[in-house]
Amino acid sequence: MQNPSIFNNHPYLNRLALTSGDDEVIDPYGIITDFFHFGTIAEMKALFLESCRAALSEKYSWKQGSPGNLLYFYERLEKLVEACFLIFFAARKKNKLPKKLKPAAFKKVLNHTNLPCSLSAEEMSDPFPVIQSFFEFHSIKEWKQDLYAWMEAGLSDYTVLENMEAKDILPYHHHLQKLLDACWYISLRVKRKKKI
Repeated sequence: MQNPSIFNNHPYLNRLALTSGDDEVIDPYGIITDFFHFGTIAEMKALFLESCRAALSEKYSWKQGSPGNLLYFYERLEKLVEACFLIFFAARKKNKLPKKLKPAAFKKVLNHTNLPCSLSAEEMSDPFPVIQSFFEFHSIKEWKQDLYAWMEAGLSDYTVLENMEAKDILPYHHHLQKLLDACWYISLRVKRKKKI
């Protein structure tokens, strides 16, 4: 979908730049699908919740294996955010978002609903406005700064509250939960397209 030359205009896409070849075309939908090869949506949301707990703790408290596991999770999350930015950027450039799921396809998607889900039924059938809202709330630079602050606090013996205000905690969690859920529904849609 996007050529690596996009990195010249958007230096905050460094995770994708590091993992793609010089002439490789980057497929953000493939990156989203790949994110869920690491685990189900329920596992990813549980891991996200554990990473938030570790970052909010005033002492080192990561219990999901080695510290490298937390670092790996945040690298994958950062890559997911960058892939979503490419979708947002392409849609903004064309002035339209990808199409909604057809009603028949939406019924199949509802069979894959993993509750609790932070999305409404409308957002499940059309998850792309969630991505738009995500980047209207913060720029790619601000999201990456937040991800780094949370990762660093999760790997350290201090709380993320030393680097961010308490009022910013809930919006960070809320928007990333919604993004994870939206990406799950996008990944189901991508898998279905490949089967056709």
